[in-house]
Amino acid sequence: MARPDSVFIQKLSKTQVQRLEQLRDDGGNSRIRHRAHAILLSYLGTPVKELVKIFQSNRNTLYSWFDRWHAEGFDGLADKPRCGAPTKLSVEEQDRAIELLQASPQSTNTTLAKIKVETGVTISGDTLKRLAKKKGLVWKRMRKSLRTKRDQKNFATQE
Repeated sequence: MARPDSVFIQKLSKTQVQRLEQLRDDGGNSRIRHRAHAILLSYLGTPVKELVKIFQSNRNTLYSWFDRWHAEGFDGLADKPRCGAPTKLSVEEQDRAIELLQASPQSTNTTLAKIKVETGVTISGDTLKRLAKKKGLVWKRMRKSLRTKRDQKNFATQE
């Protein structure tokens, strides 16, 4: 069954409008802010065609936001839990992996081998990289120094 060209959110109380405005301005994440903003604009009479342009989303996506709003209210603004693989390392093992990485930051392969020996779990370099970023470490490639190849005499005179 085809959807109508425009469906508007009809009934919102003053407190709902205030809470949606608050979520639009400083909601938990950008998806919640977008959904709250879309519901407010729909309530104000903005057609779905314009909302599609504003949010750069599919028309059906907007209708699903509206359907979830009608069914669940404010709970419908948040993302539903998604499936995914559980983490391979426990919290303690993750902390230990970070310690090992900080002990030898130039050699991630050594760190991965030590993690495998200590925990018995094999993780990839990408997993270690994501873990390091999650713990606030900066992940950059090491620059090779050419200090040993420069002529110290010329270098000293240039300064």
